[in-house]
Amino acid sequence: MNANHKLIARMAELGCHLMPLAPQIKHPIMEGWPLALATTVDDAIAHVDAKGNLGVNLASSRLIVLDSENLAATQAVVDAGFTLTVITAKSQDPTSHKRGGSHVWLRVPDGIEARGLPSNRLQIPLANGGMIDVLAGARYVVAPPSRIDEAPNWMYAPCQGGPLDLFMPALLDIPVAPSWLFDRSAACPPGLEPLHGILIPDPPRLKVEQDARSIELDNRVDSVPWDQWLASDPRLIALSQLDGCGCRIYHWIGADNDKSATLHDGCEQGYGAHIWSGTMQAALNLDHDHISRLNLAKALHGGTIRERASAVGIELGAEREDLQTVRPSDYLRMAADASATGDTRKAEMYRAAARDLESRLPTAQQRGIAYVVPGTVVGANALVPQTDSPVNEPDPERAGVSRKAGKITIRSFPDREIGDVPVPAEDEFHEYPMPAIPEHITPVQGAKTKMLPVLPPLANRMDHDSVSREWIFSATPGLSHVAAAADSHAVSRWGLLGALLPRIAALVPPTVRLTPASRRIPSDPGPTTEGTSINVYSVLVGPPGSGKTDTMSAAAALIPDVRIVAPGTGEGVLKEFPRGDQDDVDADAAEDYSQPAVGSVGESLSDSVMMESDEMDVFLGELSRQGSRTSGWFRTMWMGGDVGNTASDKDRRSAVKAHTYRFGILLGAQPTTVATLFDESDKGTPQRFMWLTAHQTVQRGPEYPQRLAVAPVYWFGGRPSMIPTLGDARPPVWITPPAAATEYMDADRARAATANPFSANGGYSDGDLVGDKVEAIADRHSVLQQLKISALLAALDGLAQPQDVHWFCAGEVMAVRRRNIEALVALAERLSIMETRKRGQSLGLMQSHAKAASEQETHERSKETSAQVLWEFNEIMREGRVVTRSELCQRIEKNGWGTAAFVPDALALLMSEGIVAQTGDANTYTLLSAGGDAEGATVSVLHPPTIASVGG
Repeated sequence: MNANHKLIARMAELGCHLMPLAPQIKHPIMEGWPLALATTVDDAIAHVDAKGNLGVNLASSRLIVLDSENLAATQAVVDAGFTLTVITAKSQDPTSHKRGGSHVWLRVPDGIEARGLPSNRLQIPLANGGMIDVLAGARYVVAPPSRIDEAPNWMYAPCQGGPLDLFMPALLDIPVAPSWLFDRSAACPPGLEPLHGILIPDPPRLKVEQDARSIELDNRVDSVPWDQWLASDPRLIALSQLDGCGCRIYHWIGADNDKSATLHDGCEQGYGAHIWSGTMQAALNLDHDHISRLNLAKALHGGTIRERASAVGIELGAEREDLQTVRPSDYLRMAADASATGDTRKAEMYRAAARDLESRLPTAQQRGIAYVVPGTVVGANALVPQTDSPVNEPDPERAGVSRKAGKITIRSFPDREIGDVPVPAEDEFHEYPMPAIPEHITPVQGAKTKMLPVLPPLANRMDHDSVSREWIFSATPGLSHVAAAADSHAVSRWGLLGALLPRIAALVPPTVRLTPASRRIPSDPGPTTEGTSINVYSVLVGPPGSGKTDTMSAAAALIPDVRIVAPGTGEGVLKEFPRGDQDDVDADAAEDYSQPAVGSVGESLSDSVMMESDEMDVFLGELSRQGSRTSGWFRTMWMGGDVGNTASDKDRRSAVKAHTYRFGILLGAQPTTVATLFDESDKGTPQRFMWLTAHQTVQRGPEYPQRLAVAPVYWFGGRPSMIPTLGDARPPVWITPPAAATEYMDADRARAATANPFSANGGYSDGDLVGDKVEAIADRHSVLQQLKISALLAALDGLAQPQDVHWFCAGEVMAVRRRNIEALVALAERLSIMETRKRGQSLGLMQSHAKAASEQETHERSKETSAQVLWEFNEIMREGRVVTRSELCQRIEKNGWGTAAFVPDALALLMSEGIVAQTGDANTYTLLSAGGDAEGATVSVLHPPTIASVGG
């Protein structure tokens, strides 16, 4: 046997319940690992030889582990007299913030149920700056000789002189845990005061609630994926980072540090969420740092436990009302009320109940709470972090190089990969390394526009995830000009690109179009309605005062020669175009497309018009007007088709022929206003828009010219067009898709050919009848949208035909668009829910008040009855008889205290406070003394035995 094999055999000899973990990470391989059988020594050796990792099931091994997160914590436990058992992999890594950490393995003392120990005692700060976890209960710990990706050059190893050190002259046993971990009356060694009584179970009231939940919320909760519980909540952002357990790290919008929460997914920590950020805890009103999936969903989205479970397909039984607390002061208030009405008998009964309850409630010391200053507690309640944990503060090496640009802090990270740059804080921009152009991208061939140098990307918090796609600005000459112009105008690059796209299209003659979907070009060179227009619609998204109007103004200065109209009726827009009215032209002229009919003579008309408004509300006002056909016309015009009406009154006609006009839309929108347009997703309206964010940024680089300095494109035989723009059909000028696009076009065609014509998203299952809104908006027409963008990017390079590089760059623009759509849909749905709740609150105000009054009366009556129950309890016990619920009910009514209907609630209330407990069966009860126990009681309080203290 080699050293690793001997080590595995030694752990089994010590009674360790071994379990296999996945290679290089901390994830268990087995489902249901808490109750799984231990892995045999031979199987464990084979698993390790196959590069797998090992863990130890703590509850099954009757072990506790003091997990020191850093050198300071290790020093504290060593000073307290503990012997280190394991040196972790990260502990040996000089670059890790967990350098110097360690594990101390301890046995659970006899008489204490290992599976009943609390398992949520994590991230406990020590006075010397150490950070420590106390792992117990339903947890596991990574064991030697495991390796993890975060510290690939090191492995978990036995500590010299510890129980796993095979070179000791006499092998040591794992020591028993000291009593002060379970008992605050036992002496605690200096430096470990925050661990004093750390394994005392939660108070009886909390225990009752947890037991009730555990009965009702079984493994179905953990089987539902995290994304369904989160429901695209925009406040919680998934980062590209994994925690040490291998689970995803999330950032809470507004938190100071990147690492706000870890959403566990079957690792050693289980399936819940660990909340690192005090900001997030405060925002969600959480009083624990570890929370289940169901409870996190309730905190995020509101409602009841039952409603949140139902939202993901888990149906629970009827919910019990939360148990109300009862205190001696409640009884004294009732006594005062009874005295005021002259009922001295009840008043005395309530005062006696108050004295009895006072004698039975545990003291602050027995509860493990020591009050130090108003509003703060230490001990058991010190586990709730009030601010972001210091362990999550960035290391000096991660802080980067800071500089100021006015009031904005810019942090750069020299010599770091782009994926290693952290998420910016709310008041920061980060400067990133320039993303490399992917290897499969070939440079632009024959570009007429001159390439400009491109500065490294700058991004705020929300643009962080899009930075990796900014390679496009150094991939084509035209996009390098967009980047340079954006930097010079101090606006975001994505926002300026979105504002420029409709203007670029506006300068392209309307007869220039994409080839038909079949990619077969008609052999007749004359005019045709076939093909698809390159008309483009854009929405710039941002809050008020963020820079949408600045971005639109910059685009207007860079491409000024565009006819602009304000949002209005569809008929009004169509009348801005010249009309070719065949009825007014003789047959010879009608047959000669080179002599188009002339309409609207004397008016200043153009075949290219762009609708622009920095407030989407104005645009939406017309779309939502009763009887308006504007929305349908705009959808048709995006494709370039025939549009208008055929009113009998010639002056009211507004028909415009296919591919005789160029029309674009550019809108600014606040995020909260897009819901109305998204509601038209079943009609295809929002699918036709580009959705890009726009905001101000830092001015940098040289001053860019007044106009966009890109080469023109001559669409008609390589020379400027001499044909007047008079509104009639002309021969098409075809834009051919690049070779790289054909695979995507074929897939899109196959999807369209096999789609269910009666389904919102083309699917055939019941779930597809409505469809997913993000998919509907982001994916429908996406290939066509990408073709349009690639053609316009080619035009920026002075080219009439797009190349593969333009297609791939357009794909990155579409990816950013999709990310923005996901965020906007999530926001729109949240706003809809909030509005629905608001309406429900208004409509149900009277019912709510009535229900609240009823519940309050029920709670008050339960408290009154609990005092009566205590009185009768003592009377029965003084008679030396067993107390049963049935007798309590009889005595309550017989002695004139009131109705027995509230006795069950009163008993539940007293049980939740640890005052009474069931004994034997569900009908028999006993009184508990302060901190006492009863045989068979539902709520048990641990009595730690007298044991030798390792550290005390």
